[in-house]
Amino acid sequence: MRLQTPRGTRDYLPADMVKRRRIIEKLRETFELYGYGEVTTPAFEYLELLEAKAGEDVREQIYWFKDKGGRKLGLRFEMTTPIARIVAQNPVMPKPIRFYYIQPVWRYEEPQRGRFREFSHAGIELIGYEDVSADAEVIAVTVNALKKTGLNSIEVRLSDRRVLENLLIKYGMDRKLEESFRVLDKLERKGKAYVITELNKLGIKKDNLDKLMSVISIPGSNEEKLDMAEKCLSGTNGVGAIDRLRSILDELKDGYGIASEVKIDYSIVRGLAYYTGMVFEVKTLKTPDLGSVAGGGRYDELIKTIGGPRIPATGMSIGIERLIEALEIKGSLEINYSPAKVLVIPVGEEYWPHVLKLAEKLRNEGIPTIVEMKGRSLSAGLSHAERLKIPYAVIVGKREISTNSYTLRDLKEWKEVKLGLGELISKLKN
Repeated sequence: MRLQTPRGTRDYLPADMVKRRRIIEKLRETFELYGYGEVTTPAFEYLELLEAKAGEDVREQIYWFKDKGGRKLGLRFEMTTPIARIVAQNPVMPKPIRFYYIQPVWRYEEPQRGRFREFSHAGIELIGYEDVSADAEVIAVTVNALKKTGLNSIEVRLSDRRVLENLLIKYGMDRKLEESFRVLDKLERKGKAYVITELNKLGIKKDNLDKLMSVISIPGSNEEKLDMAEKCLSGTNGVGAIDRLRSILDELKDGYGIASEVKIDYSIVRGLAYYTGMVFEVKTLKTPDLGSVAGGGRYDELIKTIGGPRIPATGMSIGIERLIEALEIKGSLEINYSPAKVLVIPVGEEYWPHVLKLAEKLRNEGIPTIVEMKGRSLSAGLSHAERLKIPYAVIVGKREISTNSYTLRDLKEWKEVKLGLGELISKLKN
């Protein structure tokens, strides 16, 4: 029997969970400030649903199985597809729909720094709103949610899939778009030489490859990048994508006060095949090697693809584990975890009923309280409290019972004082 977690997974002990809860509550608070309502879905869906627009690389990462009825099911690898299924099942819901989620997901991929096989996503979906204002809102919520957690030094790398899509079509790759996108998505991880080699294998000629890579690596300001791409895309449908990117940048700046954080980067395509337009990723400036802490984009055809009507949609997700690691590196998540504010210690088993009643009175006042186990000495109980980083101990013995008072010991200062019940509660609540 293996006494270890499966590869790519981990346990979260109480101190870890305090950090996670702190981050999750800040994200939840931000999502709800923008009017998003929380949803959850089954951990597993029908496999054909998950595979519909996952893309080849992600399809290979799905944990799937057959149930006892022979049905093929898979663990969700993200939350957008299950939420699209909810909307496809309930197409008459009032639009636009604003959903958020904070849920675990699973992918069979190679574990490495910031990458697990079981991990959690916190995200939003804005469904039924095709205007660029929806895309700007999603990016603004992402930026403000991350800043709410304490992650301030971030960069939003923004693009539109149709920029590269139209260039690839222009260069004769209209039948190999998805294969080309999968290669381009590996640019940051595997480098320019790898991408050029693989695209060349797919059939792009060297001179066209040079033109494509020159667009991807355009230097300069956002406006300069947009102008150059617009010239390259002249006469194609990609010009409309450039116009939308300009509008998104304007709305982020004028409506949300978000400008310096956003950079146009045409190398961003995202790995999932359901994206149809705007895409973005968020990296931390202080830990760029950690990878993206958030990302998202527009997926106007997904709901129709899985069997519903065509309903435009856009959304994003934040990787909880990567976010926590980035905050820990920054030093923003240091906590002194303790399971309780006070340990109540009986000096003898005959005082057990008294400590139980006292502990309940303290808990009723909102004071986290642990009762020391029977049979352990006072000194052992105090040592136990120190190991657990419990700041106070209340000692209950013959003298305390006879005087109707309690001995409160401050385990940091190693001082003690006798208090009545009201004084004790007041002291512990401060």
